[in-house]
Amino acid sequence: MIPPPSANARAGLVTRFAAFATDAAIVSLAVATATWLLEVVARAAHRFAPPIDLPALLLACAPLLIVAYHVGFWRASGQTPGKWIMGIRVVPIGGERLGVGRCALRLFGYLLSSMPLYLGFAWILGPRRRGWHDRLAGTEVVYLERPTH
Repeated sequence: MIPPPSANARAGLVTRFAAFATDAAIVSLAVATATWLLEVVARAAHRFAPPIDLPALLLACAPLLIVAYHVGFWRASGQTPGKWIMGIRVVPIGGERLGVGRCALRLFGYLLSSMPLYLGFAWILGPRRRGWHDRLAGTEVVYLERPTH
């Protein structure tokens, strides 16, 4: 069964990659800043607290932070800050709201799309502009309508 076309045009590979790169920069900056702050706190509190490497603990939790970032933003608004900047949004094919499960499945699909030399993302170059992760989760990424003045 072929899904009905979206009212908005589907986003292409370049726009989606730019959004992904923006999100990666945001997460990297947030983790680097938090790591630096934790190092400062750890140095200041070393006399009063047990020796715990807080920055290493934060880095160990980074995958969970990445999951929370993507799933949280997709669930809340259908777009991460990178997608917002690029004017695109993740929408379910059926039109219903994105649930946590579908968002998590889509993120898991990112891993699957990247495993065979990132070939799962090459499907975005096709006429439907949907990668393996989109097909797995039943989503598509569309351009937002720009208000006309």
